[in-house]
Amino acid sequence: MVSDPAAARRMAERLAAVQWDDDAAYEHRRSRGRLTREFLRRTAQWSLTVGAEEGWPFSDLAGALDPEVAVDPALLDAVQIGAASAGAFPVRPEAARLMVRWAALGELPRQRFPQLSDPYEPLLVLFGRGGGYSLSHGSIELGYGSFPILSVAERAALEPVPIDEATLDALDHGSPGVR
Repeated sequence: MVSDPAAARRMAERLAAVQWDDDAAYEHRRSRGRLTREFLRRTAQWSLTVGAEEGWPFSDLAGALDPEVAVDPALLDAVQIGAASAGAFPVRPEAARLMVRWAALGELPRQRFPQLSDPYEPLLVLFGRGGGYSLSHGSIELGYGSFPILSVAERAALEPVPIDEATLDALDHGSPGVR
């Protein structure tokens, strides 16, 4: 069994520190779309790799990688971010739990599959750019646009896109050459 309680706690703290801001979400609508695309691509690749396609894009990747991964139940309860504090598009409780469980794996994912990028980092960056999301009819709704989920295979086949801060900022500000 793998368990990194410190990493799980850090993830819970990151989730709790998110500041929901509708104006920021609007200003970052282009980058949030890119982050959603990259989140779907990464989780699709992980889902196929570890056999966790059921429930994708919110399948239990941590449980598929290590069925005995342990997280303090009180910590999982602490990440139940409510709609009242998060505005119209909060972190869905099941996504928060999945992200904390993933963090509890520590370095195991990188050790086993160094070619795959962290599946939840794009979602964390998206939260940091103003808000969450909701699910609607096969799409992720970002408030200022909808992003189709598509199939695991379709998303896994996509090429990665950069999600560094400079690229995301350039995308939001309409810089030439950034798509």
